[in-house]
Amino acid sequence: MRGNPEQAREGHLRRTYGITSDQYEELYKRQEGRCAVCQKHQDELTRRLAVDHDHQTLEIRGLLCGNCNHRIVGKHTDPELLRRVADYVSQGTGWFTPPKKKRVKRSRAAKGSVAAQSARKVAR
Repeated sequence: MRGNPEQAREGHLRRTYGITSDQYEELYKRQEGRCAVCQKHQDELTRRLAVDHDHQTLEIRGLLCGNCNHRIVGKHTDPELLRRVADYVSQGTGWFTPPKKKRVKRSRAAKGSVAAQSARKVAR
């Protein structure tokens, strides 16, 4: 028989981050139940918001969704780098890629019919 999941969670928070579930809830309320980076609400996620912390100083920064914790903040913790990224994605060169041409979709019947094949041969 498994133990109480809330006790297990309390133990995990205390061992891993040195906080209680009440402190987790305080962070959660401060952030209004949202990821501190992308602002997705807990209701939009399949897993609980993760406790994010600085691995060098061990200071807890806040709560993040899994994507922001692992892919955005988790790999890039240098504030200067993140500022440069923000500046970069805000700028432009003034050059633009050409718009994609819309393809005309033909029905399957038209593609495979004998009349359609004959019409294509005549048009060539």
